[in-house]
Amino acid sequence: MIFTQKQLFQGTTTVALRAESLYVCKRNPQGVATLETEVPYEEILPVKAEVSRRIPVNQLLLTALLLAFLGYEPWRHWLATGVADTALYGWWLVLGLNLLASYLRFEQQWSTFRLQTAHLVITLAGRPWQRRQFRALVAELERRTKTYLRDEYGQVNPLGFIEPQLRRVAWLRELDVLSAREAQALSLRLTGRRPDTMTSMGQELESPYLN
Repeated sequence: MIFTQKQLFQGTTTVALRAESLYVCKRNPQGVATLETEVPYEEILPVKAEVSRRIPVNQLLLTALLLAFLGYEPWRHWLATGVADTALYGWWLVLGLNLLASYLRFEQQWSTFRLQTAHLVITLAGRPWQRRQFRALVAELERRTKTYLRDEYGQVNPLGFIEPQLRRVAWLRELDVLSAREAQALSLRLTGRRPDTMTSMGQELESPYLN
């Protein structure tokens, strides 16, 4: 799965889910890679995603009022005489620059997608038409990561070293790759006894071994 986004004056950002890793590449407008990294699935979880929109309404209203004030005289002169003077052309230039600045700030500051993993944070433009694709990317990343970790590390061998395997099971449980019941079953297979304790006359006893 590949997620690609082009931003004006910023270049292109590509996020790709590979067989064993998450690939991220950022290129400038000339096509030169300025950031390129590949994070293995072992270093992804936990995955957090955020879609935020913080539009400064008061600032936009103030800008609109200022533009209306600056354009009052040029527009009045044009309506009265039918001749567009330099002030009117200047007003259109200021309006265009403000619209361009507002668009860039909307993409880069006011509306953003944020994908955070254990060792990586990716911030993208929060375009409404890409919101569903972004959420699908996050869900697929988490699914692929858990599937990969389960396949690669979710098996145990009672004939091997017990302690490293128990730590691996605890690690998978902490990342929510294994459910509590699955982790308990694997620990039971390794140690031969249940993790819960027994009490007798107020004393905690070790759990019995199960053959």
